[in-house]
Amino acid sequence: MATIKIGADELILWLRKNGKAKKIPNDESQGIGRKIYELIVNKLGGKKVKDNYPSYWANSIDDKNIDKFDLPKTSAQYEIESSKLETLFLELNSW
Repeated sequence: MATIKIGADELILWLRKNGKAKKIPNDESQGIGRKIYELIVNKLGGKKVKDNYPSYWANSIDDKNIDKFDLPKTSAQYEIESSKLETLFLELNSW
């Protein structure tokens, strides 16, 4: 089975762009980062491969929306089987 690397920052961007999890902060014990970890590692059998990896957003300072309720400055990186992507995004869509 093919595995892919995906960052929590990419998933948070998807959530924010789609108006999901608007009242959930990126960090904290009940934050999106923790929920993503629980989903990918504990529910879908993926693994965390890096922690606090720098996120790269647009170069213009006005284009950046780095905040606890917007985009993260750093994020964890994961490996997950590509066959689990549909389940991953269906779950994220319910947040």
